[in-house]
Amino acid sequence: MVYYGTAFINDSVCRDIKQVDIVMQDKNFRPYRVAVLALEDSVATTITGPQDVFSMTGMLYEMSRGEEPIRYFTVQIVTPDGRPVLCYNDLLITPHCSIQECNPDIVLVPGILNIEAALGSNEKVVDWLQLQHSRGCILSAICSGSLLLAAAGLLDGRDATTHWAMINEFRKRFPRVLLKPDELITEDSNLICSGSYNSFLDVSLYLIKKLYGPTIALQCSKVFLHDPDQRSQAPYSLFSGAHEHGDKQILRIQQIMEEQYTKNFDYNTLARKYGMGRRTLERHFKKATGETPLAYLQRVRIEHAKQLLESGNTSIDEICSQVGYMDNSFFRKLFIKYTSLRPSEYRARFSCNN
Repeated sequence: MVYYGTAFINDSVCRDIKQVDIVMQDKNFRPYRVAVLALEDSVATTITGPQDVFSMTGMLYEMSRGEEPIRYFTVQIVTPDGRPVLCYNDLLITPHCSIQECNPDIVLVPGILNIEAALGSNEKVVDWLQLQHSRGCILSAICSGSLLLAAAGLLDGRDATTHWAMINEFRKRFPRVLLKPDELITEDSNLICSGSYNSFLDVSLYLIKKLYGPTIALQCSKVFLHDPDQRSQAPYSLFSGAHEHGDKQILRIQQIMEEQYTKNFDYNTLARKYGMGRRTLERHFKKATGETPLAYLQRVRIEHAKQLLESGNTSIDEICSQVGYMDNSFFRKLFIKYTSLRPSEYRARFSCNN
């Protein structure tokens, strides 16, 4: 026997297992309806992954314990016109219906690779996302799918994240979005974004916890062998800086910092060299790169430190000195700030010599 009476309670949600038990006994309640959007050139796992997670929630864990399965979600894959779409890896996805034929409580927006094409050919989808959000639907974008939410104007003035490799492109296209590049998951006004293609699992479990509480989410984590504590993509990100902003003076200053990153710069002198006051330099630099000059130099140095930790056995104290810091304690604090890991933890996780 499979139960279907789960917890859609208008504006309220089930927060723990006791509430879920109560809901299960009420025939007026139903599973949350999930629509997984599929688009041309999407990353296939950002479509099929969420479908599997939500479809199996309340199933695998219960069956492994000899208990009755529980249907917490109903899941449909939807496309703009109800026709199959070809994913980036040439996998053909056949949908259940078109976006106009579903009535979801939650929409999952997939990761996209050809950003230009996706933003240029999905005006119908953008309008539909705006409509769903206006009616109280939860919209959750996986990785670069957040650019579609931004294109809909839904993220203006709101927190968001995306894959670390797309941060500069995102900022250039959508400067009004409050981008949090180190965050794996952000949530603001029923708009949830996640920061990598395989974060479909993180964001799916995040939603399960949000809607049904920690007990059900923990059960799913055990089934999928997933670490629920990962909340940052900072350890994986590569800082390369924004270089396509068009400000030639700031670009030259960036190049100097990147080439002479061990040097302690006098920003007043640097500003005068390029005919600016320090405040003007900092304002223009921040506008062009998204960072202050000091933060930019720190990130360049930490990026070099990461490379040294990955590729050799140089002591952490020596690395500190090699990237321009004399204070080991300060270096460690900065490293944690920009990677969320201590240098020793970073080496243990990412060293090529492990």
